[in-house]
Amino acid sequence: MIAAAPLARPAPAPETEALPGLTTLEQVLDVLRGCGEAYLRISPGPRTDRYSGMRDADSGCLLPGLPVWALRPEPWWPAGPRLWVARQLVRHAYLLSGGKGHLAWLLTGEEVGRGPEGEPLVGSFRPVATVAPAVLAEAEAAYAAWPLRDLH
Repeated sequence: MIAAAPLARPAPAPETEALPGLTTLEQVLDVLRGCGEAYLRISPGPRTDRYSGMRDADSGCLLPGLPVWALRPEPWWPAGPRLWVARQLVRHAYLLSGGKGHLAWLLTGEEVGRGPEGEPLVGSFRPVATVAPAVLAEAEAAYAAWPLRDLH
């Protein structure tokens, strides 16, 4: 997806200036328990995302919100929230490579639709925290150790 022209949005909230940094997988789970519904986003960060529209790369259509990944486990998921969060972090960590200066961060907000790949789109959002690289390493170890991954 590519960035579009800036959207008319309110000035950044103070929380976008200095978000807390999460350094363990347990801290990510604490945020999830405290927020009810939290989402993972990997991008240049909340400030950039607040002022940039997102477009579908194939059609060029402006999306009504930010593409994110849900951190609340789906009902079919057998392994609980810790491994679901680890899975989400592991599956999307590739977006942090390539020298683009992206970071992993958590947000809450209103789901306003689905993106072209079925991902939730969040309209009005509130940044909650950034996720340190150490959490990604911990998530990878936890997810790799999960024995049910070997059943396919």
